[in-house]
Amino acid sequence: MALIEEFEKTGNWLFKGRSFFPLVLYVFMAAIIGFQLDPFFQTFDPVSAVACIAISLFGQLIRALTIGYTPRGTSGRNTKDGQIAEVLNTKGMYSLVRHPLYLGNYFMWLGIMVYVGNVWFVVVCSL
Repeated sequence: MALIEEFEKTGNWLFKGRSFFPLVLYVFMAAIIGFQLDPFFQTFDPVSAVACIAISLFGQLIRALTIGYTPRGTSGRNTKDGQIAEVLNTKGMYSLVRHPLYLGNYFMWLGIMVYVGNVWFVVVCSL
């Protein structure tokens, strides 16, 4: 049981700190953009910049559609008292993807990572 408790403790810590993970990535992205001798950064390409913005906006669109079309009583944060949602959500984006908000987050981050121009950031984002 000690291993299960350790996993729960670590999982809760990671879940609470998930908002600060982007700050760590920004430090690495700034270093790579500042010191990378890649031809991508020697000339500004507006087409690739627009493509990266479009990828991120696509993620925002997924999130907006998900939140906008979610019926009342189908979403809620689970607490120690139990499930808040009254029924399972199977309409809208939830009929296509199990976690559409996470999918939207993925595309929002993917646009930023592709803009950095480093394949390893895209790999880390995709994991």
